[in-house]
Amino acid sequence: MAADGARSWSADRIILAVGGHAGRLRIPGADLALTYEDIPSLASFPRRVAVVGGADTGCQIASIFDDLGAAVSLFEAGPVLIPAADASVSAELGRAFRAQDMGVHTDTLVEALGPDSGAIRVDYRSGPVSAHLIADAVFFAVGWPANLSPLALAAAGVHATPATIPVDDYLRTNVEHIFAAGDVNGRSMIVQSARMEGRIAAMNAILGATRHATYDVVPSGSFTDPEYGRVGLTEAQAARQHDVVVGIARYDDLLRPVADGRPDGFCKLIADRQARTILGAHVLGEYSAETVQTVAACMAAGMTIEQVAELQFAFPTFTEAVCMAAQKICRTLGVGSFPQMWSYLGPED
Repeated sequence: MAADGARSWSADRIILAVGGHAGRLRIPGADLALTYEDIPSLASFPRRVAVVGGADTGCQIASIFDDLGAAVSLFEAGPVLIPAADASVSAELGRAFRAQDMGVHTDTLVEALGPDSGAIRVDYRSGPVSAHLIADAVFFAVGWPANLSPLALAAAGVHATPATIPVDDYLRTNVEHIFAAGDVNGRSMIVQSARMEGRIAAMNAILGATRHATYDVVPSGSFTDPEYGRVGLTEAQAARQHDVVVGIARYDDLLRPVADGRPDGFCKLIADRQARTILGAHVLGEYSAETVQTVAACMAAGMTIEQVAELQFAFPTFTEAVCMAAQKICRTLGVGSFPQMWSYLGPED
């Protein structure tokens, strides 16, 4: 789904399955920066690394170099890392990165790069305070615009923004017989969604536009240290339209994370108080991407929070946190019969 170019499926139906490329800041000295695409071509290991952009890709680049022993500085223009994540995950990931001695600079703008005795000077500003640091390598992680230039869209009459091709729910562009799937339409921009869109676009192009592309339950993970995963709504998003109740199971209450020496983490479930359906899940810690997929399956099956709480997960596993968080919600709601079985004996969340 991320191949560069267009592929014709029939004489009068065209599907654009196009990938993207790493964006770059328009600042002085931007040509000195690299992107994640340049990592395989590094001739030597950079001991001082600056990463500009604190969303998923930036946090992964920063975490990888930190794990390899580099001194890492991470810059994010907004107030928190991974702004699209649940606030609990953003806060805990920032705390974990700082505990690893990573320099985390939020609410900070990188204003210029410049050469400095074989290294790179990074000029940045946090509010009214300007400062700089020296890095051996600077990586931009500031967006993912689609590869539109080879497509000659104007000749086909297809409307596009500078970074995407807008589509309707059937993945059609403004030209009815041309469909766009993958990163090019800017909708989900992750592999699993691109695969789904490719299938739906092909079916709609050949058989007629009958299937919608849906994104209600799309689990995703980011392989930082600590890892995190998510599906559905954040707590803030859910609270705008629902009366929500939250259950948090912490890893240090579970046998497997403690036994593995990975007790830092949590599984957070968000449910609708009346309907008792799961609206979202956010997991931080070991096996987060695997654990959140369990919740995604429950959401796709339309299971209530009581049904999830009754599931008999394998013991001892990290995934037990899903059942524990569901039981905490049920205890808050006063439904079901779930005694406090976990190890923590202090006040409940």
